[in-house]
Amino acid sequence: MNTDSAQPHDNYDAFLSRLDAATTSLSTRAGSLDKAMAAVSLLVGPYESAVRKWARRRHYVSEQLAAHSGSPQSYTALCELHIVAGKMESMLRGRVERVTEKLAVMQGRREAIDKALLELELSRIKLTTSRMLSQDREELSGIFSELAGSTVATGAIPDMGLLSDLKEAREAIILAEALMEVKGY
Repeated sequence: MNTDSAQPHDNYDAFLSRLDAATTSLSTRAGSLDKAMAAVSLLVGPYESAVRKWARRRHYVSEQLAAHSGSPQSYTALCELHIVAGKMESMLRGRVERVTEKLAVMQGRREAIDKALLELELSRIKLTTSRMLSQDREELSGIFSELAGSTVATGAIPDMGLLSDLKEAREAIILAEALMEVKGY
């Protein structure tokens, strides 16, 4: 076999290497993103708990204000506590929203990475399949050429059925590859 026919395999290796490099890079990024998402999601629980506590405080102070029968100074202090509780609840609710938004963005990025990794794997499968089809076609061509061009010994009868079957197999492979190219595989 000459070395020229081996050249396409080198191209396949180069493309497969690029797919592997991209897969490795995205997998590393996905791992880092998973760790970051875990860290950020740890913030949501405490912030939500703090929102509930300040909401309960605000509600309690509101009840105290409604039932107040004490001095004007204590009423003023309760009003100030009510305002502080409302501000704290609002601030913490804003933090929960920001952290939740960050998590949603991170989740979107993770989904994009997963989609890209899936596409890379599908490309790898298609490229490997194409490589195998190319190798099979080359081998079939070589066999067909040897059989078609060989001289038979005297007294031997050529197997025309085999030649016909090989020709049909070769045509079927070419048609299958053409169909894969048309369909984008």
